[in-house]
Amino acid sequence: MSLFPSSIRPGRLMIYLLLGLTAATTSLSCRRQYTPKPDAYFRIDPYPETYRRTTLPGTRLSFEIPEGTTEALDPDSTHRHDGVQWLNIRFPRYRATLYCSYHPLRGNLDRLTDESRELVYRQSIRPDVVQAGHYENDSLKIYATLYDLSAESATPLQFIVTDSTRYLLRGALYFDEPGKSDSIAPVVDDLSDHIAHLIESIEIPAR
Repeated sequence: MSLFPSSIRPGRLMIYLLLGLTAATTSLSCRRQYTPKPDAYFRIDPYPETYRRTTLPGTRLSFEIPEGTTEALDPDSTHRHDGVQWLNIRFPRYRATLYCSYHPLRGNLDRLTDESRELVYRQSIRPDVVQAGHYENDSLKIYATLYDLSAESATPLQFIVTDSTRYLLRGALYFDEPGKSDSIAPVVDDLSDHIAHLIESIEIPAR
């Protein structure tokens, strides 16, 4: 007695098996070709520790920023009142911008300082994890605070610096687009170092 049903002869069975094996191989091959798109990560190409000095237009205050960055006055003229000047420092490699504002002091130091602190904690998604690093140079009359709001925040780094008598300079860092905190963290660390250098390099000549 034949081991195959009468309707399926051995020759035909071999053809069916080959066709089935071909279909299975094709299916597996198609599956192997499918690759989900990976999550987008910021390119980490650190800026060199070489700097150039720039002067904030309309003021006598200058500081050093990394080579490869660009700066431009904020185009919105409505911000410029009472001597306030806005400067955007662009970090194209990181697709990030440091927005800076210069405020002349006319008995308004406490108000500006309080406003700056309020903005920091309002813009942090977790106020309980905000870290504040303080810097003082009595000989140069530079007193600054650099805030780390965490990489998840829309503005992970902010700072205020003042000489307590003539000016207060604010800064807030923003990325062009959100990214994962684990991929942004190394970039934020590098930018934190450059912002610290900016603060330490501030100069404003006496009249």
